Amino acid sequence: MRGFDLEQLRTFAAVADAGSLSGAAPTLHLSQSSVSEQIRKLEERAGVPLFVRSKRGVSVTPAGTRLLNHARRIVALNEAAFDDLRGQAIEGELRVAITDYFRTHEVAGMLARLNECYPQLRLHMSSMKSDDIERAYHRGQLDIGVVMNMSEGPVRAARQDTRWTLRSETVSWVSSPELAGHPPSPLPLVLLPADCLLHQVAVQALDRAGIAYTMAHSATGVAGLQSMLAAGLGIGCLSASSMGEGLERVNARHRLPKLPDVIFSLLPPRQGESERVTRAREALSRQLLV
Repeated sequence: MRGFDLEQLRTFAAVADAGSLSGAAPTLHLSQSSVSEQIRKLEERAGVPLFVRSKRGVSVTPAGTRLLNHARRIVALNEAAFDDLRGQAIEGELRVAITDYFRTHEVAGMLARLNECYPQLRLHMSSMKSDDIERAYHRGQLDIGVVMNMSEGPVRAARQDTRWTLRSETVSWVSSPELAGHPPSPLPLVLLPADCLLHQVAVQALDRAGIAYTMAHSATGVAGLQSMLAAGLGIGCLSASSMGEGLERVNARHRLPKLPDVIFSLLPPRQGESERVTRAREALSRQLLV
């Protein structure tokens, strides 16, 4: 029989997103050995390696990248077909806001798959700071929000509800390859404005470590921040999925303080939420997790 096993494709996408077998296992509610076995069988079926293994985890091969695009669509369409046959197709308007630190290079693909699966759903999409998303959500101005919180530390630790957690990511000091290899002193910082969570975390970490810095430049959004950092205008901090091309992590030998992880999560349902919004949140969460 030609074709791929759906559960193996789902596992493949989860491992690619997590960057390791162990990281994907909790999301899939499987043991690490089960995840490893599914990936082994999928690679046998594909006839080519899909991952490059290392001590740090896994990364997709060129063949894996091609399959990943198909896998995401197949998994999403399978969920949509199931909803449709149960009479739960989603239609109407949906107001969504997502922090722009969240998987910046992949959100467009997620939204495209959502539109393909649920063509009668009309999205009103915003990119906002997490605090603004929470305020707008609690005022009833949004239906669904994806926010970022810190896993630990003095700056607003995450109000964790594991039912709605999408993913945890490391946060790193990053810059252009030239600056990342030889960061100057005082450290020229390029960050979002002072009300940004990662701005506050970065500054507090440097203050505690006694490392001199200057506020060299600022940007109003993550896309602008990525461009300024890649241009070599300074050093900033980004979550793993918001790392852009032309950026490198500052090597640990330069002794910049370790930054806490961030947690991305869906805001939980409001009391009295409509069934349409509840189903849309479930569908969107599936897109955001694969």
